[in-house]
Amino acid sequence: MKFWSNSDVQTPGAAIPELRLLAAVLQRAIHDFIGGEGDVREGARSWLMDEEPTDAPLSFKFICEALDLDSESLRKAIGRQAEAQLREFAANNASA
Repeated sequence: MKFWSNSDVQTPGAAIPELRLLAAVLQRAIHDFIGGEGDVREGARSWLMDEEPTDAPLSFKFICEALDLDSESLRKAIGRQAEAQLREFAANNASA
């Protein structure tokens, strides 16, 4: 019988519920921006791409800093992914 589990092993950062929540907020915004439509996509775009004070609670920059991510590099990567998604969508619709 097993008396231990890998879930008992603490990993740095992963066990902090607040960081997991911040990561989930960021993940949802990226998903909404890349795959969303209308107001959902625009709201995510605004939150991800617009400049706001770094210390604003739950701002993109605040979350990136809390998760030790480079906000500008992440913005560029998200923008490239969104552009690729739009090109793929346009190509699929052009051949249909």
